[in-house]
Amino acid sequence: MMKLNTTAKALLIGVVAVALVAVAYAAVGRSPAGPAQDTEITAEVATVNAGGDCASCPYAGTDKCPAAAAAKKPYVDASKCIGCGKCVRVAPEAFEIDKKTGKAKIKVGASKAAVARGAKVCPVDAVVQ
Repeated sequence: MMKLNTTAKALLIGVVAVALVAVAYAAVGRSPAGPAQDTEITAEVATVNAGGDCASCPYAGTDKCPAAAAAKKPYVDASKCIGCGKCVRVAPEAFEIDKKTGKAKIKVGASKAAVARGAKVCPVDAVVQ
């Protein structure tokens, strides 16, 4: 049986929560209010739509789209990363090497400036900003 790290467990719990919310909305035959009726994004809508269900999202294509906001987060493309550690050496506050994969990853709460420094020295352009 495969062991899950804390991040994977939290993501799995989130996916289950999204599924439960979707089933609840389907059961009562309603959908979240659109942007014209409600200017605040509810936690359920943000969770559901961050999961990729953009077709039914009332915020799709607007400046309140949670999927678009999530897509703007920087990350390390693991398929490109060679684990050389240059990003970690120039920006240790933003990057670390994952012990399981041997590849770089961005730390939670890393500043954009620190991520940019690490991205600049990456020899394979694996840091996506």
